[in-house]
Amino acid sequence: MESEARRMTGLVEDMLLLARLDAGRDLDVGEVDLAALAVDAVADAHVAGPDHVWRLDLGGADDPRDDDADQPGAVVLGDEPRLRQVLVNLLSNARVHTPAGTTVVVSVTADGDDVLLRVADDGPGIPEPLRSRLFERFARGDASRNRAAGSTGLGLAIVHAVVAAHGGAIEVDGTPGRTTFTVRLPGPGARSGPATR
Repeated sequence: MESEARRMTGLVEDMLLLARLDAGRDLDVGEVDLAALAVDAVADAHVAGPDHVWRLDLGGADDPRDDDADQPGAVVLGDEPRLRQVLVNLLSNARVHTPAGTTVVVSVTADGDDVLLRVADDGPGIPEPLRSRLFERFARGDASRNRAAGSTGLGLAIVHAVVAAHGGAIEVDGTPGRTTFTVRLPGPGARSGPATR
């Protein structure tokens, strides 16, 4: 009963977040270093999924652990808890829907005024029929990509909604052996961005 109560609480919280984003609620906006969020998320993923191989590639973004680094090239204007949730959901998706031994690489790179966040894995890929509805609410993968008990089907819907609220975009390449989710977020100098308050 306790486990089911936790699951239901999580489901309700996810639905409330989606409702707030649908209603156009303003985000708490500040400068967010995506490289620092990626470092934390990958460290947590090591603990949550010790049977996977987790790698971090900061590319053109400076390592936030380096005290001598210049201003990181991975700064965006956004709501830090929501952007952290994007990373957590993408890594959880990779962990749950790929078999043990899968390598997952999280990369953060600057691309002009934008910042690209990628989560790539060498797992079984995403079936073609699922790709067109991947970001819909309650969309769930089949057994070929799911190695554990199914999720609520809201994780990627939340990712899509949060990214859109930040003026960004997300794309997916579900090719077996190189499944990649690419999130593009505007940097501080870009014209578009999240609603502020």
